[in-house]
Amino acid sequence: MAISDYLRSVRAKVGHDLLVLPSAAAVVRDDRGRVLFGLHADKKIWVVPGGLVEPGELPADAAVRETWEETGLLIELTGLLGVVGGPDLVIHYDNGDVASYVGTIFRARAVGGELEADGSETLDVRYMSRTELEKVEHSAWIHAALDLIFARSGEHAFQPATWKPPARP
Repeated sequence: MAISDYLRSVRAKVGHDLLVLPSAAAVVRDDRGRVLFGLHADKKIWVVPGGLVEPGELPADAAVRETWEETGLLIELTGLLGVVGGPDLVIHYDNGDVASYVGTIFRARAVGGELEADGSETLDVRYMSRTELEKVEHSAWIHAALDLIFARSGEHAFQPATWKPPARP
């Protein structure tokens, strides 16, 4: 998987230590209600198109850019699906890097381009129904958000807070 110049420079300073990183992704639907997924080259799991938000970049631009780079499709964002993070988005990479992603997930539709895996970050790309997705390996956060990802409504969501203040002495 390609690493940005920015992240490469940060990793040169902090090594493999845990980094909290902003990410953006797109849930792209076709006219049959199926969702676009790509087979992640590193982890060999199916994920929605997305990746790191670069310094100064809008999350919306990152979602559009990443979808273009990974799938060959130009998309139009149609709404906010939700914001995700937590243990399901802590990723341990084969090279020892650890990242905790906070993801802004958008709803989108394709408006141009040709559907094709980039061969670098994604090995295959395809639209899948929920039933088809449930039969293949996919990321933990996607599994936790299946109802939201495949909902027909335009609702948006976020993970509810679980933090509670410590007991006072």
